[in-house]
Amino acid sequence: MWQIGAVLGVGLIVVSGAFKLYYDKTEAEKAALRGELQQAISNQAILEGEIENQNETIEEQLAKEKENFAKISQLTEAARAAETEVTTIRQAFARHNLGNLSIKKPGLIERIINKGTVKVNEELALITNPSQLN
Repeated sequence: MWQIGAVLGVGLIVVSGAFKLYYDKTEAEKAALRGELQQAISNQAILEGEIENQNETIEEQLAKEKENFAKISQLTEAARAAETEVTTIRQAFARHNLGNLSIKKPGLIERIINKGTVKVNEELALITNPSQLN
């Protein structure tokens, strides 16, 4: 019977050794998994921060884009208004061609030219007057 006890004792030692090896192996795996989990948590925090920064940047860019579109619209409207004004002035000058007006209304043109000539002569006399040079 002592042989059965010895075999059982050896079996108990072998099973205990195997259990110790299994336990150490699983503890090492758990430690490795804890390390990986901690790294994953750190990475997630970094990624969340980066995502938030990118979202803020995107919002800023969208706001700038809206401002730019508003400015472009204002400039487009100003360009259209200027173009309309240029067209209006061109049409007015086309209607008031001095050559055509002098043929159609020579008295009006003669009066305008005579007034301008008198004004230029008065200014020329005023400029060339030696008594006012002192």
